[in-house]
Amino acid sequence: MLSGASGRATRVPATPADHVHGTSQPGGSPLTTDRPQDPAAPGPGSPPPGGEPPRPAPGVREQFGRTREAALNLARAHLDLLKAELDGILAEIKVIAALAGVILATAFFLSLLLAIGGTLFLGEWLFGSIGWGVALGALGSIALIVSAAMVLVGAPRRVVVTPLGWAVATGVVVAVVLGANLARRAAEQVGTQLRSGALPHLDPAWAPVVVGIVALAIVLGVGGLIALGRVGGPGGAVAGLILGAIAGGLIGWGWAGLTFSWHGAVAIGIAIGLLTWIALMPAWLLRAGVDPSARFRRLWPKESYETAMQTKEWLETEWQKRRARLGRT
Repeated sequence: MLSGASGRATRVPATPADHVHGTSQPGGSPLTTDRPQDPAAPGPGSPPPGGEPPRPAPGVREQFGRTREAALNLARAHLDLLKAELDGILAEIKVIAALAGVILATAFFLSLLLAIGGTLFLGEWLFGSIGWGVALGALGSIALIVSAAMVLVGAPRRVVVTPLGWAVATGVVVAVVLGANLARRAAEQVGTQLRSGALPHLDPAWAPVVVGIVALAIVLGVGGLIALGRVGGPGGAVAGLILGAIAGGLIGWGWAGLTFSWHGAVAIGIAIGLLTWIALMPAWLLRAGVDPSARFRRLWPKESYETAMQTKEWLETEWQKRRARLGRT
């Protein structure tokens, strides 16, 4: 500031307030707290140098759409990754399934090989013929099937066990008789007596055969008459007589007309025993009076069905009562 007390100019130092309020000093510019701006710089509300106006801020709908698209892209990425992994897993499963199929098929083939080949080997080794292995294997399989069927229909244990005992006894007797050729020797003795007495012109070579056929036809015919007659009445008796006579004639021809080794005798004994077991199980089942349908009736939910029927009847009764009350009102 300038003071004129002595008639000359003096320089008064500026106060802080002068700086704040922008007072000027001699030879200087006004003081201000704001920095000088560049005249070429755009103002706060002016457009950018390129001349393009600024983009407005996205709205809520646009932001939601962008978020939704980002979420869908993320989900698609996860699904693509899952598909790629599943393709790899399926390829691995195919390899595992193929190998498991090879293992199961080979195991099945091995089981068949052991069952069939073992049966044939035992027939050749024990009885001197592969044919015996086939025959005894088939009869054993049929016997197991029939016994399992007896259990399936609910037959008591005696239906399976008692015929098995008779079958074992029959097989042992047949094996001993054939192995020792007792039937052949007895038929030869009887044939010799017949030729020396009632049938002098009987051929010595056929005499044992004729004796065996007639004797066993009579024995088995009478046995069939008694056995099937007790089960099936007169019709069963006639059928048992005929079937027993035919079977006896065939067996007598084989027993008395041939000589047997112990290998063949044992094989025939086992076969006769299995046939006896197979034939006697159904006969014992009929004697036991087993109802095959009783086993399968247990597969029906009887209590639940009866309860449901009782509930239905109760609901029908209640509905009739309600209808009657509604009709009176």
